[in-house]
Amino acid sequence: MSNRRSTVRTGPHELRLYVAGSSPRSLRAVQNVKRICEAELAGKYHLEVVDIYQEPRRATEDQVIAIPTLIKQAPGVIRRLIGDLSDTSVLRKGLGLLDPGPA
Repeated sequence: MSNRRSTVRTGPHELRLYVAGSSPRSLRAVQNVKRICEAELAGKYHLEVVDIYQEPRRATEDQVIAIPTLIKQAPGVIRRLIGDLSDTSVLRKGLGLLDPGPA
């Protein structure tokens, strides 16, 4: 049994978050992703925030149909998470972070 708070599966995380300007949901999504990443992946992730108002073509290329959308491109399987990402357990699972277990 490990005493570590969380375990990352492998490699740096490559993340792309699609937002719609500075809408409340988009701002919450950015804050929620940054909070988890800084707490558990500090120095081991790259987060690119793409504003669909500034770069609509990129959303089309990535087939984004809802905003905000987080795409985890690496490591492992590509995953898409939609919404303001306020559900920490869903966000952790989508990022491939293992459950820290009981304290």
